Amino acid sequence: MNPNPEDTMAVLEEMRRVCRDAWRQGLLSGCNGNVSCRLPAPHDGRLCVTRSGAAKGRLTPEDCCLVDVRSGETLSGGPASSELGMHLALYRALPHCRAVLHSHPRHLLALSLVLRNPGDFLRLPLFEAGVWRARLGFASALPPGSGILALAVADAALKIGAEKPGGAAVWMTGHGLCCWGPTLADALSISEELEHLAAVQLLAR
Repeated sequence: MNPNPEDTMAVLEEMRRVCRDAWRQGLLSGCNGNVSCRLPAPHDGRLCVTRSGAAKGRLTPEDCCLVDVRSGETLSGGPASSELGMHLALYRALPHCRAVLHSHPRHLLALSLVLRNPGDFLRLPLFEAGVWRARLGFASALPPGSGILALAVADAALKIGAEKPGGAAVWMTGHGLCCWGPTLADALSISEELEHLAAVQLLAR
């Protein structure tokens, strides 16, 4: 059974809106980053994901493709983002995950470059820092788009208890941020919170 066109268009519109918001805030730029979102039941075994090379701030329906979560097969559109494997690994590991946002937040990236001790990442004497850092996992520096990076991100997600309902994030060393949640808007909010803390830490140095 094919998805209802109205359901697909609603998912595409959410992806377009969230990507635009992320682009305006400097969380995405040019063609970097990627996003995906499950279709609603009974088609939640499929997801919409941005295609390779799509400009996220100017996303169109043609910039997205439909993928089967179980097999990883592209059902329409494409080619899918080179980071598709990471999205699939998260959906398979986290049953409550409905949406994934992989961004390249400028303050988080800058902070990762200036800190001598990686253990100080977002470690601030602020209540919010403790709350959000507890929901942040870490993956080693691994080749973007690789299978080992996808598995490392999923493993880091499970280590912080992200299989429970709600959203969380993984920082990929030397690469960027991967957030997920019940909706793309939730994933974007997590990215915004972490980016804000990174800006505060940079200003306080």
